[in-house]
Amino acid sequence: MRGKIMSRLNYITVFIAILAISSAVYSWYRPPQLVTQTEYVEVPKEKIVTKIKTVTVPGPERIVTIEKEKIVEKLGLPDWIKNNPDKQVIGNADVPCDDSISGHSVIAIMDTKTGEGSIIAKSKPLPFMSFANDREIGVRYGVSTQAPTQVDIYARWDFVRIGAMKFGVYGEANSQAEAKAMVQAGYHW
Repeated sequence: MRGKIMSRLNYITVFIAILAISSAVYSWYRPPQLVTQTEYVEVPKEKIVTKIKTVTVPGPERIVTIEKEKIVEKLGLPDWIKNNPDKQVIGNADVPCDDSISGHSVIAIMDTKTGEGSIIAKSKPLPFMSFANDREIGVRYGVSTQAPTQVDIYARWDFVRIGAMKFGVYGEANSQAEAKAMVQAGYHW
């Protein structure tokens, strides 16, 4: 009985290792993150939206825009918007994200000649320090030098971020009747 369980756990371990290697290869070859902190970039439409045909509808005689000279100056919009009188800024959003990304500045652009719209976005820089509330609880299974197999139950709470470092507390208990409570610091990229 114990041999069958160990055999199944070994298959599970190999399966998880294959998933981890696949994830590493995918992460290595996938294109870089599209939205950066350096410049506004046009973001693509959602895949499902690209399959929907566009239609022309009558519009108002005038459109309401945000004062172009001021928004270009304040947000540092690219020259292809600044220098094109047909490109007008019709909306802006401050999109919050998790603690590892400070959020995105999103701009809606309308071409007044064609009536077509587009969205550009730029990641906002992280503040030097912020209070985080990243919590994690989990179970780990694997091998150990003390026993052929080991199970750990753990909990982690990161409560502050300074630069790229996160500080928090960590605790775990394992199947060898050992327990730990620690303060932790980690560099995130």
